[in-house]
Amino acid sequence: MPIDEIILKTQRLKELLAQVPEEPTYDTWMEQIHELLDDREQLLAAHGPDLEKADQTVLRQLVDDSQKIARLIEAEHLRLGMTLGTARMERKTVKSYVDPYEDVDSNFSGLYDQQT
Repeated sequence: MPIDEIILKTQRLKELLAQVPEEPTYDTWMEQIHELLDDREQLLAAHGPDLEKADQTVLRQLVDDSQKIARLIEAEHLRLGMTLGTARMERKTVKSYVDPYEDVDSNFSGLYDQQT
């Protein structure tokens, strides 16, 4: 039955979104989420009229789960945006660093302030 498949994909999405991986597997994780979202969307579009006949409790749970998934995805987008923003700020800070001893002719340029 299509509703069972939709429920399974919804549960899998919730499980994946509950465990954001670290960098090495992040891209694979993101691909799995996009694939599940696409599959689920296609199922919902193809079987929309059939869902009206489904148990209302099951439908309410599906709607609640869908809202949770949307919130988790939004939170991940915000986190990812913050991560990118932090990386950009760090890169900008590194680029804007000016070595105060750049023009000093000495092997001990780091001690230059203490010698004067």
